[in-house]
Amino acid sequence: SGADILGGWLEDLERGAPPERLALASPFEAFDLRPGRVVLLGGMPGSGKSALLLQVCVELLRLNTTTKVLFANVEMAPSLLLERVVSRLGGVDLRKIANRDLDNQERDRVKVAVEAFRPLADRVAFLGPPYTLEHVASAATELKADVLALDYIQRFKIGTKEKPQREQLDDAADAVRRLADVGAVVLVASAVARQKGAGGSTYRGLNLASFRGSSELEYGCDAAYLLSSQDGVVMINCEKNRYGPVEGLTVRLR
Repeated sequence: SGADILGGWLEDLERGAPPERLALASPFEAFDLRPGRVVLLGGMPGSGKSALLLQVCVELLRLNTTTKVLFANVEMAPSLLLERVVSRLGGVDLRKIANRDLDNQERDRVKVAVEAFRPLADRVAFLGPPYTLEHVASAATELKADVLALDYIQRFKIGTKEKPQREQLDDAADAVRRLADVGAVVLVASAVARQKGAGGSTYRGLNLASFRGSSELEYGCDAAYLLSSQDGVVMINCEKNRYGPVEGLTVRLR
């Protein structure tokens, strides 16, 4: 009843302990990441969704000493994700790392980056196939992960039955919500749909209705952001925030 809820809430308020919130430094402190939250990140191909997710997850590991992260990327092998982490931490061009074309100074910076990441490495796992939400749930349970990064949601399956994409995404959105309800922070990358205009379809003018495949994605999330990029700078526009102000941010990603 309302009376029961009020009593428990008042007791919690009088204890004075603030709700748990994961620490993030500038510029990412605008993301209000707490247990039970679902944060949706959308953008056109190449807008920086994967780079943003990876950078946020590394910062969460660095600033929250007990946080564990499960990173589930359906398109990149774990070794390639690791190369991105080392590139950013060491300030070394990713292409030079990928091509193993490093001078002595760059090799030294890579070694420093590896040593910086090593203390965090036991608290992050990279999901391998099959890319199903059942596998995400079991791997998260095994790791005892409190942060799940799904990159990207349209490529994850749920159940064994073949379904139309909209129905599949409806089920996926429900499953993501249940992962959050047991205490996880769930960061979800999403594809977006082109917008139709007089000159044809384009990615210009994206909005909350642009997330591809299912309205359940934007309805079920707690916060939703859309990314656009230019010259290495990513503009992250907040389209929805259930628990706070609608604030965007601008970052430079590696």
